[in-house]
Amino acid sequence: MKTRLGKRLTALFDAIPPGYDEVWDLCCDHGRLGLALLESQRADQVHFVDQIDSIMTDLQGRLDRYGATGYQLHTLPAEQLVLTPGARPLLVLAGVGDEVTQAIIGAVTKHNPETQPDWLISPANNLFQVRRYLQQQEFGLLSEGVVFENGRGYEWLRVSQDRRRAPNPVPNPAGFWDAQQPEHRSHLQKLVRHARKQLNNPNEADAQLMLTLYEPLLTPARH
Repeated sequence: MKTRLGKRLTALFDAIPPGYDEVWDLCCDHGRLGLALLESQRADQVHFVDQIDSIMTDLQGRLDRYGATGYQLHTLPAEQLVLTPGARPLLVLAGVGDEVTQAIIGAVTKHNPETQPDWLISPANNLFQVRRYLQQQEFGLLSEGVVFENGRGYEWLRVSQDRRRAPNPVPNPAGFWDAQQPEHRSHLQKLVRHARKQLNNPNEADAQLMLTLYEPLLTPARH
């Protein structure tokens, strides 16, 4: 595969199972994930989405050099996506904050009421808030994990509003945390420290609830 992926994008790549009619790359790292999907033939049809003209022009050049087929470019905000009727799509959204993540998911859901796409998301921060939003919107969990790159931990979730295929609710916090693993423990400690600092911030009403849920993860289980 010509396109090199870092640990985070590799984890997302590996989290995409076969069987989707289309994968929509909402320009994760300038379309690198979608390029890798085309090169590996993991997806028959890849849609690249970004609202920045220069990114899409550069991406078109790379696709031309590779002789890629089976793709479409969409220069528009992700919130304006119109999905292909009757297709089974997966939308990949990574690297943006929690508020943007929620806004995009909400807008796409609203504009495509007849479609229940799967989502593979890896927000840059505030996973507690994203997971709570997914719970409120009644998404179900298909798979999840965490990957560590350059000293930071990144959670990822593959979710769906089709509860027939995803009957399990989205957990908050995730079930994969293991404080016995140094990287997990370090990441959880950062989250707890941040929540403690926000306890007196009136704009961070979730801090106490987050502490209540996350602090026990740092306590070894007693048998």
